[in-house]
Amino acid sequence: MVKSTVVGTGSPAAESSTAKRVLIGLIVAAILVVMPLVVPGYLTFQLSGVMAYAVAAIGLNLITGYAGQISLGHNAFFALGAYTAALSVTYLNVHYAVSVLIAAVVTFVVGYLSGFPAQRLRGLYLALITLVLAVSVSPVIKHFKSITGGMAGLFIERPQAPAWTGLSRDVWIYYVVLAFTVLCFYLARNFVAGSTGRALTAVRLAPLAASSMGVNVNGYKVLIFGLGSMLGGVGGALFNFSIGFIAPDSFNLLLSVSFLAAIVVGGLGTIWGALVAGLFLQFVPSYASDISEALAGAVYGGILIVCMFFMPRGIVGTIMRMRRERRARGSR
Repeated sequence: MVKSTVVGTGSPAAESSTAKRVLIGLIVAAILVVMPLVVPGYLTFQLSGVMAYAVAAIGLNLITGYAGQISLGHNAFFALGAYTAALSVTYLNVHYAVSVLIAAVVTFVVGYLSGFPAQRLRGLYLALITLVLAVSVSPVIKHFKSITGGMAGLFIERPQAPAWTGLSRDVWIYYVVLAFTVLCFYLARNFVAGSTGRALTAVRLAPLAASSMGVNVNGYKVLIFGLGSMLGGVGGALFNFSIGFIAPDSFNLLLSVSFLAAIVVGGLGTIWGALVAGLFLQFVPSYASDISEALAGAVYGGILIVCMFFMPRGIVGTIMRMRRERRARGSR
């Protein structure tokens, strides 16, 4: 006789689990709202950078973690979003929130068009194609120096808090970036949930089988490349206003490799892994430089190796696996 336990959506266990998630969500929301009011100003500035990186990391995780396409050109879309937003504010005199939306549209169109090679290519072949984007972005920015400022870079007016709020500039920017980050996480989470997420898993693991079952493999690949690039551009635009200055050397190949390493550490195929990736990108390089400025690259690589050795699924992926195993033991 086989004993099985089925927990329905209306059962006490399911209701308890939902209540627990809601409680955790409210606690996290309260912490995020109160944090810039109690921490030092410089940490508030850094946390804005964490969220901007996290939004861009969500995009790369959609492309690589969910669709299985290795992209080394994410720095190009990060830069495109940053410069699009900056130029929109500088030359079109639009509101900074509108400039982020303009950056989202531009990077989605460019990413969607760039995704067409992904229909036929995968693995190292796609990585080589996207590598072209990664290495060409800085020279292109420098070439159009009359618009982009070239090597000298471009200064952007950082958003100023409305007088009625009584907030400092860094705290206001934090809340603006937080609002966009929550929206991006929410949209990405809904996108990969349900049938869309299962279709992306099929596209990643068995594209031929997915195609035979009626999944539009090529369409999903192009769409996910466009959406991932769009989030990369939104992250670049948000990063723009948190620092107030951009230069071409900030968007080199190392940034793209760092994005890829960060989502692996955070957890491929996980939405919340992007938040860990943002923390990794913001704090690990600076801490590595503090340990040894001459060996910063070696320290950075050592931290990455240790993370991969003990948590091959990434931090969030490992936590999720442990939770599944605990639930499996509890249902026996």
